[in-house]
Amino acid sequence: MNCSLLNFQKRTGELLTHKGPNWLIFSYFFNIDGKASSQHIDDRIPHLIALGIKPALISSICSERCSDVAHHRVPSIAPSGIRFELRYLKRRSRIFRFAAFPLLLVVLPLYCIEKALINLESEWSWFAPALLRGLMLCRKRRPDLIYSTGGPPCAHLAAGLLARWTKIAWIAELQDPIVFKGWRRSKAALKLNSQLERFILGEASAVVFLTEGAREKSLQRTNPGKASKTHVIYPGAGPRAQQQGVYRTEGFCRFAHFGSLAGTRSPEKFLEAFEILLDRKPELIEKVRLHFYGPTDSLCGKIIDRFKHTEIISNFGKIPRLEALEEMQRCDALVLIQNLDDLSYETIPSKVYEYLQAKRPILALVYRNPHLRAMLLEQGHFVATGDSPTEIREQIERILEKWRKADRNLEDLPDSPYTVGNAVEKLMAIPLELAVSSRDVVKPGSTGKYMSPAAETAARRGPLCPKNRSGAPGAV
Repeated sequence: MNCSLLNFQKRTGELLTHKGPNWLIFSYFFNIDGKASSQHIDDRIPHLIALGIKPALISSICSERCSDVAHHRVPSIAPSGIRFELRYLKRRSRIFRFAAFPLLLVVLPLYCIEKALINLESEWSWFAPALLRGLMLCRKRRPDLIYSTGGPPCAHLAAGLLARWTKIAWIAELQDPIVFKGWRRSKAALKLNSQLERFILGEASAVVFLTEGAREKSLQRTNPGKASKTHVIYPGAGPRAQQQGVYRTEGFCRFAHFGSLAGTRSPEKFLEAFEILLDRKPELIEKVRLHFYGPTDSLCGKIIDRFKHTEIISNFGKIPRLEALEEMQRCDALVLIQNLDDLSYETIPSKVYEYLQAKRPILALVYRNPHLRAMLLEQGHFVATGDSPTEIREQIERILEKWRKADRNLEDLPDSPYTVGNAVEKLMAIPLELAVSSRDVVKPGSTGKYMSPAAETAARRGPLCPKNRSGAPGAV
């Protein structure tokens, strides 16, 4: 346990004793290497445990079993979910690949019927078995807090229904907007997701967003009066691997992009800017290299393959996350590409935080996101408008000039303030706020429903009891 975690544990007193509170966590994706929505909770679990939390986690069967926590995997029940999970598991095991084939054939006609009737996300039906497992765990573990994070909104639906039934405090963390401009699914799906968003803002004890833009748009769509229960917590990333990923000077300036490329998150404008630059200054061909790490869709793959100067570009495909983190620190410039759509205003790619931890110069192609632009400029990085090859070329030239002058020492860039530890501290402060501000407590036995031990204690003491004002866990 590092010093910051230890100091925070001391500050929170009774809440973080060795008998620490039980948290019931819903996350469809968990313990999946290279999955952004999984990395988010994966990185936080060790910090939560270090701070005295006892987590029990419910995830889909796509997740690999984790022995460090009480991990419960449940399947989806609709044909679309079964098909999605079978296809996901098929990638993991060669033996399962053959066993899954007849099952996929059986599910296929049911899947087609479902999509014709309700075109929802494939994971939507996971909420039902997750809710049932949550009810069982509530009786067994008597959790003090329900925490849902994602990713797929089914995790929030399961957590919200469980919180309504059990009267346990619920923190919902929305990693991605549930509703957004440019919706491509059916009108029925849009209506259901809009209702779910209003349900979350109305029922959750606290709602966490990952960006200011996401909070702003969600409140506009639902109820601006709920602003007091909303929080923005940048997820951050863990400290960089100091020993293995060490920057080394080479004979060329290496620009590297890490992460998936698909749809409007495309390398087209970046490569167009480079072609313009190299046409004007062909002598730079011997001085630069362009490397791509991560999966690409067919269109983005073709854009990379069509690049005029094939001798300087390489597409390595997906590599393990730890290997990617080490490779980031060996690059001269890290390339960040945002989607060229309205959703970019509400999102910040999770890769940003890993880039900042690597402490290498970042060339960010930002689209209509003033918060991300300000964040990167404040840390001394290079920002261009995502759909402007001219701006991108200018920033590339600035980086090359710094590289030419050997102005590329790691100490030139500040340490990133966006760490997992800081994010967890802010998350842990929310239950304390709920404990202090709680005034309406249901008395045990008044509804006949299950209540957490914390809620029972708070109800017995009364909402104005001095012990409850201290922020002890009994009032969570």
